[in-house]
Amino acid sequence: MRTVTKTYKENETIYRQGDESQWAFEVLEGSVELVKDGPEGPTVMARLKAGELFGELGILDNTPRSTTARARGAVTVKAIPRDEFLRQVEADPDTALKVMTKLARRMRSPSGSQDGGDPVRAAAYKAAASNLPVPVSDSLIATPVPVRLGRPLPANLIGERKPNFMEKIFDAVVKDPTRRPGKKAKNPAPADILILVGKLRDDYEDLQRKALVQAIDGIPGVRAAVIDRDLTKTMPGLTEPGATANEDLMKRATREARGWMLEQNADLLVWGNIDGTGRNLELHFTATASSPGERPGRFTALNTMSVPVDFYTDWVPLIRAVTLAAIDPRSFPQGRILRSALPAIAQSARTMGLDPSAAMEPAERASILFCYGNVCAVCAQLEGDRSWYHTAVEAWRMAIELAGQEQGPLTGQLYQQLGLVLQIIAERSNDIDCLEQAADAYRRALMHISRRKQGLDWGLVKYRLGCVLYKIDMAVGDDNALREAIHACQASRQVFNRYTHPIRWSEVSNTLAQILQVYGDNVRSMPVLEYAVKCCIGALQVRTPDTAPLQWASIQNTLGSALFLLAKHTGEWEYMRQSGDAFRMALTVYKDHGAARMAVITERNLQRAEKQIHNSHQKHSSDPVWAQSFNITEDTDSYDWQAFLDGEAATGNDSGGHVSEVA
Repeated sequence: MRTVTKTYKENETIYRQGDESQWAFEVLEGSVELVKDGPEGPTVMARLKAGELFGELGILDNTPRSTTARARGAVTVKAIPRDEFLRQVEADPDTALKVMTKLARRMRSPSGSQDGGDPVRAAAYKAAASNLPVPVSDSLIATPVPVRLGRPLPANLIGERKPNFMEKIFDAVVKDPTRRPGKKAKNPAPADILILVGKLRDDYEDLQRKALVQAIDGIPGVRAAVIDRDLTKTMPGLTEPGATANEDLMKRATREARGWMLEQNADLLVWGNIDGTGRNLELHFTATASSPGERPGRFTALNTMSVPVDFYTDWVPLIRAVTLAAIDPRSFPQGRILRSALPAIAQSARTMGLDPSAAMEPAERASILFCYGNVCAVCAQLEGDRSWYHTAVEAWRMAIELAGQEQGPLTGQLYQQLGLVLQIIAERSNDIDCLEQAADAYRRALMHISRRKQGLDWGLVKYRLGCVLYKIDMAVGDDNALREAIHACQASRQVFNRYTHPIRWSEVSNTLAQILQVYGDNVRSMPVLEYAVKCCIGALQVRTPDTAPLQWASIQNTLGSALFLLAKHTGEWEYMRQSGDAFRMALTVYKDHGAARMAVITERNLQRAEKQIHNSHQKHSSDPVWAQSFNITEDTDSYDWQAFLDGEAATGNDSGGHVSEVA
């Protein structure tokens, strides 16, 4: 049985306490109350919002419902049958992570702990937890680790970049259809792609919408259908003369559009209006799920494409290409469809995409170039052909030239995409000039992105700028780049802090530690190297060898390097012994998980540390690094970081670039 969507009215009961546990639920819209009957009457145990699971614990331990679930206002939930839910827990890391978190909280609570409450039920929870792909260990129960639910975060682009969700689909199935990731399971989404086309504002005779449906229809594996709703009517004030779509309105439209698609299990909604001149269609593309922030070619709610009213057949390939590129595939068959169809369509749309009609206004031509650049970036991921990335850069640069000095988040997104693709090109070709161009694009993106309104994008661009500047120093040895990289990563940590975004915070902290140890080694600054150690210790409180082994090993390797450099500059060789311990732990994990390249580097680092320990007869540190107070619960400290960044903390300077191994 597949999952089903159900709706409930105010105070309507979803299930009752004592009922048999046959379904798990996920809140899609609205809020759900969990109520428990007790000696003193009903007690509200929890209130759940969109995106949260409930009813799954009874499935895991095979017990009746322990609470009553009822709707608070109008509620829409996804009901998942028992067998399907258990399959998801086994196959989907995100679902398993949500369940693990709830189990850990339940086992820590008074009603679920072993030293208080019901020990039988606590044992059942632990038995259920042990069957998860990553078991909930006692250490997790005793010391809660903050986790971030939702999409896995993309890997750091320093060094070899790990594939994101979309790339895994194409790598795992599209390029090698014989491979099956894990056990065979039911498809989470239809095998074909369904695109809905909404009513277009001011398209009174519905002629433009019919033409759009005809243009999209006919792609193998893709169905186009109309939905008799106008999304612009959900955006107050947009229909007034002179009104423009701002970011807040577009977020509201995105939420509404996804509700419509959910009803029909569709993958994309094409919507928009005829502009004030009556000459062009302004088309928007909203996918079922948001693309990861670092996927090249990401479409956002602010992306539009201008198409002439009564467009002729030469526009059809471009419309098809942009429509397909805006889709985030939800299943492996959908990934196959995109890979088989999109590159060929994009190639046929090249002339129109790179040279829009001169009769159009500059802003309208820029919108086409931006969208076609996104198409090319997606094609590069589908085919693994780097030339598509170069075409994307060409399109985006022309769009920037046409947009001129226009301010706004859309321009910021354009520079952000340009920087990301330039960074990918540079890292694959070792092109330093391209790295410099990527850094410049990120700096320009920050001129258009507001930290207050687009906080996550702002923090992400700051982090990427720090990564690029670090790579520049590794190539040419530029302390100015290192200082700017430190500033950028510190700014990013102000957005991605350890409480609201712990996983991203640990990633940024690890990168910052790498930068700090290089800079601290160059200027022979002990406080800088100590701060690098502090960043590693903080990151290790989020990453664990059980839940994120390779990331944990990476942080241990960085910690070992920082301790090695502390020993080198202070002569306190207790640091060297601790450095060897860190390298040894990292090496064990790398070998266990088959990370051969990283294992070789770490083994070399360990050999250097052990050689120094063997040859050294220095006095051990009386106050080892672990005994020092690094104030790891705060991101601020009393040291004057601006002073050392300006050079006042330096006692000397070494020339030359940084290598990934300790010297």
